[in-house]
Amino acid sequence: MIRKNIRVVFFSIASFLGAFIAFSIINEDQFYIPQTEHRHQFFNHKIPTHHLFAGELVHFKNPKAYGYYNRELQSNAQRNSSARLLLKNAAIWLPVFERMLTQQGIPEDFKYIPIVESGLQNVYSPKGAVGFWQLKENTAIELGLIVNAEVDERLHPIRSTQAAIRFFKQAYKEFGTWTLAAASYNRGMGGMQRAMDKQGVNDFYDLDLNRETASYIYRLLAVKDVMEHPNKYGLKMYRWNRPAVQSIVVKESVSDLKTWAAKHNVRYDVVKEYNPWLIGESLTLEKGKSFTIELPLKMTSPASDSIFVELDKLDKQEE
Repeated sequence: MIRKNIRVVFFSIASFLGAFIAFSIINEDQFYIPQTEHRHQFFNHKIPTHHLFAGELVHFKNPKAYGYYNRELQSNAQRNSSARLLLKNAAIWLPVFERMLTQQGIPEDFKYIPIVESGLQNVYSPKGAVGFWQLKENTAIELGLIVNAEVDERLHPIRSTQAAIRFFKQAYKEFGTWTLAAASYNRGMGGMQRAMDKQGVNDFYDLDLNRETASYIYRLLAVKDVMEHPNKYGLKMYRWNRPAVQSIVVKESVSDLKTWAAKHNVRYDVVKEYNPWLIGESLTLEKGKSFTIELPLKMTSPASDSIFVELDKLDKQEE
């Protein structure tokens, strides 16, 4: 009799748990309550509703908004080995992007966009987007980048960031808020404007958008929180320095990059590694133009930070 009662209790509990799990899965998107949740072996309390992105208040007007934010937190906090690579690249590149953005009047929070877009890696998407900032060819050319059989500046961290800055300036002028400017980077300015005109609203949080664009600001916000408070998610930000390099200004066309590499006592694959934007085997220059190729700095040579040297040159060009 006792054994029978134990079996009844056991199967009752199992049935209840099974029904609860099934109900939770079915209603995941419909009922999301931001209570205490387990993320990467740490407990975080209710998601606050006073977050700022680019100095503008982020609204959580519906349950899906909390879901977007939470899922991105989980994704970034549980990447393990890939999270370490991301934190390494972030330590190297985010200070560079922040300087470039703020010097051009763009809020520094926009530096998190290439993390959402590419994980700070020079990746190729199935849709034809390339590089840290995931620019498509036509858009890149419109924004002033060179894309041809020899050179793809979408793979150049500095040049592609310049192009992204031009986009942000245009989008902010078009829409009047940094939130819409950031979201339009995902949707496109034309697509965003059409959605606003069709729905008769001009606030991102009132728009009925596709899932990817609707979640974009919350994804950026989640990445921002992870990058600014890594310890909260069981991650640790180390200090990483980019390998020291020397910059060589090329003012004449190079018919064979392999021969050029040999003349500079460096392997061809190293030239490609340090300059991923060189996608061909030659480099053709128009009259009066030049390119800067980076090579590893010899240990006996004085160290230099070519990133900021090049940024100083670009600042003077903008002036």
